[in-house]
Amino acid sequence: MNEKVIGHFLAYKRAQVDPAILGITDLTHRRVAGLRRDEVAERAHISTDWYTRLEQGRTGLNPSPDVLLAISHVLQLTVSEQQYLFNLLGAQLPADEPRIGTLEPSLVQLLHAQTPNPAVILDQLLTIQASNLAYDAVYGPLKARNRIEYNLLWQVFNAPQQRQLVTDWTDYAYQRVAQFRQLYSRYPDDPTLYAVYDALKPEATFQAAWQALATDNFSPTPRLLIHPQVGTLYLNELVLQPLGQTNYLLIKSAADQASLQRLQNLVASQH
Repeated sequence: MNEKVIGHFLAYKRAQVDPAILGITDLTHRRVAGLRRDEVAERAHISTDWYTRLEQGRTGLNPSPDVLLAISHVLQLTVSEQQYLFNLLGAQLPADEPRIGTLEPSLVQLLHAQTPNPAVILDQLLTIQASNLAYDAVYGPLKARNRIEYNLLWQVFNAPQQRQLVTDWTDYAYQRVAQFRQLYSRYPDDPTLYAVYDALKPEATFQAAWQALATDNFSPTPRLLIHPQVGTLYLNELVLQPLGQTNYLLIKSAADQASLQRLQNLVASQH
């Protein structure tokens, strides 16, 4: 592996990222174009010192695929750029990894413009493709090992924050299962959807909801969350699909001024 080439590539791509895309609005007194190293490290959940050594071409570093994917997402790398980075490091890019590089840049920009309202981009199978800073602040950073675990329904049953935050979690789970059933009827032979179903079928609540045979489409829905840091959050969930795209934008916007202020405070505390 050529450490100098890797470092040069990462530094170049870092300089190309618009900070506003990642919800960074205070652009005064910035001495570099694009992102700072500490901003990349923070969003990739690694130390600034470690990322700096990677960019400086220090030897002896052996980043895991998860770390490389996190850096790729922060730097907005395309699919080919992700592959190039993995090639330089002699690593294997997971075949089923959701890639932010496949998304329309304007949709990614719209995603981050929703901050302080939590939002995610979903593909047509409800796989989470990207999240904004507010979503990570409310629900915690997404930690998934494969495409199945990035699925919105899988997250409902397995991400601890989902059960802890949503006050009416059982009703919420039933609604998500009904939406999943509707989607499954549209793509009955899709292996990803079957894998999600197979992973969740041991769950008693999932089984009860599945046996209820309810179906549902996405529609504007109120949500009540109790966040351990800021307290009550009244949110309105809305799913949008831009014209001509297969991806969806799921937004959970503040339903009142108090919730908006709490979201703003929560996002500010992440910096």
